[in-house]
Amino acid sequence: MDLLRKKHARSQQKDGEPSEGELRSKDEHRNQGVHTPVPVHPARPPENASTDADSSLRRLLFANLTSPRIWRHRTVDFGYLDNAPRTDKQQPNVPPSLFVSSDHVSQWQSATARAAKAVVTVRVCQAAPFDTTRAITTEATGFVVDKERGIILTNRHVACAGPFVGEAVLRNREEISVHAIYRDPVHDFGFLKYSPKDVKYCDVQELRLAPENIQVGTDIRIIGNDSGEELSIMSGQASRVDRNAPEYGPMTYNDFNTFYLQAAVGSSGGSSGSPVIDIHGNAIGLQAAGRVRSGIVVFLPLDRVKRALELIQGEKPVTRGDMQVQFLYKPFDYARNIGLSQETEARFRAHNSSETGVLVAETVLPEGPGDLAGMIAGDVLVTVNNRIVTDFVELDDVLDRSIGQEVELVVERDGEDIELVVCVEDIHAITPHQYLEMGGAVLHDLSYQLARYYCVPVQGVYVERLWGMLPLDDAGEGVIIESVDDKPTHSLADFIETVRNIPDRARYSVVYYSLNDINEVHVHIVENERHWTDMNLYTRNDNTGIWDRETIGLPDSTCKLEPQTTLFSTSDDPVTQRIIPSLVQVHFYIPWLIKGFPVNRRTGTGLVVDSKRGLVVVSRSIVPFELGDLSLTVAESVTIPANVVYLHPTLNFTVVQYDPLLLGNTPVVSAQISTKRVAECDSLILHAYNSGRGLASVSTTATAVEPMSIPKHSPPRFRSINADWFKLDTRVAQKYNTGFLTDADGPIVRGMWVSYVDDEDEEETNNEYFYGLDACSLHCVLEPLLESGQAPRIRILGVELTTISLIEARHLGLDQTWVSRIRDKSQRQRQMLMISRVNCQSKCSGVLKPLDVLLCVNGDIVTQFSEIDPLVHGSDTLTLTVLQGKKVQDVTVQTDEDGGMDTQRLVHWAGAIVHKPHMAVSQQCRSLPSKTYVSYNTYGSPAYTAGMAPTSFITHVGDVETPDVDAFVMAVRKLNKADGEHVYVRLVGMDMIPEVVSVKLNSHYWPTALLFRDKSEPNGWKRISYS
Repeated sequence: MDLLRKKHARSQQKDGEPSEGELRSKDEHRNQGVHTPVPVHPARPPENASTDADSSLRRLLFANLTSPRIWRHRTVDFGYLDNAPRTDKQQPNVPPSLFVSSDHVSQWQSATARAAKAVVTVRVCQAAPFDTTRAITTEATGFVVDKERGIILTNRHVACAGPFVGEAVLRNREEISVHAIYRDPVHDFGFLKYSPKDVKYCDVQELRLAPENIQVGTDIRIIGNDSGEELSIMSGQASRVDRNAPEYGPMTYNDFNTFYLQAAVGSSGGSSGSPVIDIHGNAIGLQAAGRVRSGIVVFLPLDRVKRALELIQGEKPVTRGDMQVQFLYKPFDYARNIGLSQETEARFRAHNSSETGVLVAETVLPEGPGDLAGMIAGDVLVTVNNRIVTDFVELDDVLDRSIGQEVELVVERDGEDIELVVCVEDIHAITPHQYLEMGGAVLHDLSYQLARYYCVPVQGVYVERLWGMLPLDDAGEGVIIESVDDKPTHSLADFIETVRNIPDRARYSVVYYSLNDINEVHVHIVENERHWTDMNLYTRNDNTGIWDRETIGLPDSTCKLEPQTTLFSTSDDPVTQRIIPSLVQVHFYIPWLIKGFPVNRRTGTGLVVDSKRGLVVVSRSIVPFELGDLSLTVAESVTIPANVVYLHPTLNFTVVQYDPLLLGNTPVVSAQISTKRVAECDSLILHAYNSGRGLASVSTTATAVEPMSIPKHSPPRFRSINADWFKLDTRVAQKYNTGFLTDADGPIVRGMWVSYVDDEDEEETNNEYFYGLDACSLHCVLEPLLESGQAPRIRILGVELTTISLIEARHLGLDQTWVSRIRDKSQRQRQMLMISRVNCQSKCSGVLKPLDVLLCVNGDIVTQFSEIDPLVHGSDTLTLTVLQGKKVQDVTVQTDEDGGMDTQRLVHWAGAIVHKPHMAVSQQCRSLPSKTYVSYNTYGSPAYTAGMAPTSFITHVGDVETPDVDAFVMAVRKLNKADGEHVYVRLVGMDMIPEVVSVKLNSHYWPTALLFRDKSEPNGWKRISYS
């Protein structure tokens, strides 16, 4: 259940004022066909893939933040991106005052020309998800406000609440490194810093901040890289100077406790951080957001920005005080309706005859200073320290100078004055400045931003990235951890103190809830993960611009496994009772989404085939490869570790192994595997574990038995090929992603019920489809495995086959003699086998070709998939009779040996994971440009930013050729480059189109590491990190 608590309307809408829903992120207009802020490169499975509930880009970019998506080998269109051509009616209304005189025009030209020299393009990367913003790469705008010190002003969401990595591009296309030195905890502005010495050629100018120059009717210009343009100048006129801050929705950044300026301007995207200037060339506002179609934009006034800049210039801290109360500016007529007395209204109007409204408490956070002082929502603020306050700037001015002190407030409630004494706190103290990376998850203290929106106390551990060892997404977004291992976690420090002492692989409870539904509490048993990734604590350092990293060491204690004896459940059905001791639950956790697999956790049903050796068969949709943590739950009461023994290269099953000693005297029974193939109308019983509801047994009947056909996917991943499948007559079977089928009158296993994870649909959901795999297909692996205890090395023919009809074969050139032989051989299913793909790494590549029709193997006519395997598995060489180019001919081909293990080593570099191309890649490529394959990259990483997309092959690093992973490791280790420098990488895609990308190195957030198979390690893999 995902209950989204939405805020009620925060202010009354006035004539000409767009609603809060209209003043939204440009990304929210994605479906309306206009330009939207998107990542610079196409999205790929996230750090989080399907379990990453932070799925919507609306959480990333809520203003006009980015330039258009850049595709490979395409011309980038930086024009107005709309469904229809832009007409004059869509152009912004230009105030007549702009054309008063030539002197007026000349003055504007001079002002904009000078201001343009201060504007820069900011290329920004947030290295990790933090405080409602995912790791992302994008572009925005900023402008120089102090060229002597090298200070650039931009938006808060550009300077990043989290770790910032980026550069600024000057008007002459010079690129300079920048780092964040301040981002306001509430208001949408921040400062970046560069070294003036780095500017070699550009005549950089600075803009003076003049917030006092803005008023209704002021002519303005916005200068920035609007819609990705290198320079865009938009004109307009200020229409409001007292509107409330726009609201961008839940689970994202929202400004509050400030006025915003409003104007009608033709800005259409990519303008975040652009300066709003007056005719004198002074900056009078900072662009934040806009409504695309109407051309209405809002700007942040610069009163508090100017104060912050002056403090930074004076090398003083930027103090920010608060009482954890959100105020909204409400007109007098609204205030009267909630109890404002005539006397107080008269007092306000006497103080300022032009005043039209007051500040009303909208949200009072529980346990905050305002709440403790007795303030409640609906209170009208009258005075602060005996000073009438109706303006956010006045309120901020008092609070920012009163941190740690008490201020006296007078509020009016139901027509009565109430005196309150509030202790002002430091907002920086309740704004997270650290984050923890652990087991794929990212956590930090709950921010004031989120606490304010959901009106909860500013305490607790917020899970920014639901991934890895913390799969808590069942509660929805906004997860807050209340306790770990029964110990309260009021802060990130509490969480670290508890978890750092828990041994690797130990299991413990996590109690949590979602901000979307604070009334429901959840609990989850997690397994501590300290072997795949380090536990790193990052702390912001504004002096260097780098978040300092502290690696928290492993505890001294280890998780010891002791033998446990348990008993299986019972059933009234005799067939079910006999199969129960042979069934287990299989759990697989994947630390990184390699080989195109779309999800990082899978649970299914396994079948014990050898209780003495601890061998279990399970679907490859549950255990797709060897990289991961594998465990088994026996009798729904004992969980033990296991490891992968064999992965079948073409059929949907894996063999795993556990230590039987860990189960003590538990009465596990080896299952019996049938040698009789499943036929249509066979009566069967499906046995499967249903998550959380125990074992289910369903009577069913086999229906169609037909050739398997699973489409290829991008990126390529394992597909079952060259086999028949059967279907069941009950839709109930689709409730279970895996299971095993027995005879209706006995426990002999006739088949596996398996699933296949399909590509994401339009709703970003990975669907599954289901089928039955005949148990006879298991014998080729199980028989040698049960005899010797060693994984077999079977032979396979490196082609993918499909079926065609006899009439299709006739049209392809098959003569009547062969048609008659095939017809006599296949009485029921008159079909033939045709090669659809040839594995480009197979030994038969170059001999066999797509569209060859297979007639005989070693002289035996073959028309069924099941007839091929017995002929192939034990043979190094085969004689095939094929129809090739309308000619029947015999060819000799070599088979390929497969040892059941695919990937033996992989490399982490610049945020990408690189390994040898797996079989699915070879099946879908006619040739491999290299054996260095990009399998995955991380959002916000240098690889992601540069465009090293999954399915790319790396052919060179610099000038060094990288034909395989070993050569790639050697090349990147020999790079004589520091962080911040670029290295060019040559790539070739699966479409065989080459390209060159430039990767900006950053080993601080994305270190280089090598992982390789090592049976002596507890998890079967050894990791070596390189500095």
